[in-house]
Amino acid sequence: MKVIGITRVRNESGLIQNTLDHVSDYVDEVHVFDDASQDSTPSICESHSTVEKVIRNETWLMSPKDRILAEGYRQQVYETAVRAGADYVYVFDADEFIEPTDKSGFNIDPEVDAYYFKLFDFYITEGDKDRPYWSRQYMGPEYRGIPMLFKVSSKLNFTQRVPRGIGPNIVFGGYVKHYGKAMSVEQWEADCDYYANVRWNNGKQQALRQRWMDRKGKAIHTESDFGRPLITWEERENTSKIVKI
Repeated sequence: MKVIGITRVRNESGLIQNTLDHVSDYVDEVHVFDDASQDSTPSICESHSTVEKVIRNETWLMSPKDRILAEGYRQQVYETAVRAGADYVYVFDADEFIEPTDKSGFNIDPEVDAYYFKLFDFYITEGDKDRPYWSRQYMGPEYRGIPMLFKVSSKLNFTQRVPRGIGPNIVFGGYVKHYGKAMSVEQWEADCDYYANVRWNNGKQQALRQRWMDRKGKAIHTESDFGRPLITWEERENTSKIVKI
C-alpha cells in the first residue's frame, strides 16, 4: 500500500527540514505545493530525499478571498499523488508532528475511508521561551479532530484542508503535536497580524478577527487561548478538560 504525504507551505525554512524528516517515517514520498515562499523553503523541499514533487506558485495574493481560495492549492498535489500511484494520502502542515496509534507507523485498514487525528496546540511558556519549538513543555487541553489520512478516491476534492467527498468510514488514527502557536514570540506576533489583518479581515468573520487582535502581545502563556490550565503531552488523555474546538 502506497502512502504519499501532501502539503502546502510558505516560508517554513525554520522547521520544514525537521517536518520532512519526521513525515518520512510514515509515508513513501511527499508532494509539496510551495505558495510563493521568499526563503529557502523550496530548495529544502527539493533536496529532501522523501520529496518527489514540488509545485511552485510564484505569486502570493493576499486578499482574504485569495487566501480562502489558496486552501484549494492542495488539490494540485493531490492529483500528482494520485498519478504517482497513491492508495492513501496524508495531508499535513509544516508545523504538525504526528503520533499514530500504532507508533511503528500507519496501520491502515483498506476498508477505512479516512483517519482523523486529535490535534493539540503547544504554547510558549516562561520556562521554555528561550528554547527551540520542539522543546515546548505545555499544550492546551483542547483538541481539534481533523481527518488527515484519506483513501484515494475520484470523489475527493481539496477546496479546503479537509476535502469534500470523504467516504463514511472515518476512524481515529492518532495524535498531532501542533507547534504553530509555539514557534517564537516574533512568529506569534506575525501570525496575529496575519490572521487579524488578512485571513479573517473580510467583514464576515469579525469574531475570529477580534480573537487574533486580542492575542497580540500574549505569546507567553500561563493558560491556553481558551482559558484552561495547560497540560503536558503525557496528560492528553488523563484530564476531564479535553474538549473539541
